[in-house]
Amino acid sequence: MIEGPLSARAQREQDAFDDGLQRDGYMRLFEHTSHLFLQRRARIIQSELEHAQGKNVLELGSTSWKSWIEDNDIKPRNLYCINISQEEINRGKESEHLSKVKPYFRLMDANNLDFEDDSFDFVYGCAILHHLDYSRALDEIYRVLKPGGKILFAEPLGINPIAKLVRVMTPFARTIDEKPLMFKELSELEKKFNTSHYYEEFFSVPLGVVSGIFFNNPNNWLTRLAFNLDLSLDRMFPFLRYLFRHVLIVGTRK
Repeated sequence: MIEGPLSARAQREQDAFDDGLQRDGYMRLFEHTSHLFLQRRARIIQSELEHAQGKNVLELGSTSWKSWIEDNDIKPRNLYCINISQEEINRGKESEHLSKVKPYFRLMDANNLDFEDDSFDFVYGCAILHHLDYSRALDEIYRVLKPGGKILFAEPLGINPIAKLVRVMTPFARTIDEKPLMFKELSELEKKFNTSHYYEEFFSVPLGVVSGIFFNNPNNWLTRLAFNLDLSLDRMFPFLRYLFRHVLIVGTRK
């Protein structure tokens, strides 16, 4: 049980995830847009998570540990996976019996972490910060992270025009309170963490949708073209990075 009453927002998130979101069609629509960037993301995640070997690690969420921790052969001293939804906790436990890593699963509100100060060396999460009371969640992450500790988060950005249109058209695939990160949220991170950002998917969004119409395999000349265009855009015009669809955030507590 979660200690204390939940905020109205946290209660809505819990109810939505316990009931289940309808995301299959949404994920299929974007399958080709993210294919090559997910491969790059996986390489960066693998490299960054080496800092978690033998350390105390916290996942905000409960389902990414298998692909991020177990599949990358990371062996934390302790791994805690927290979620506000019991259904999501149950999903995270499904792979536990096949895993060398044995996480401690806790039903917990990420806006009010039930851990002591300086408890963790590494805190990570996939598509979780934009579901939270952002400022409060950052305060909590900062509090439970040791000085010099690491963070790693993959999050959606809220500025890409096509992604914004799709979000409006697919309300059933998201919760009412989730809010993709904007300039304000990215700036707020810098107050507490020294960060590096890896931006994902600009041209890959429209060209990936077109690719999904004409190709079965997401690895084709059109998605490769879009991927390389995005890398060039990121390198040559950094002021346009905020128009990308996702960002992978790597950081160190100040």
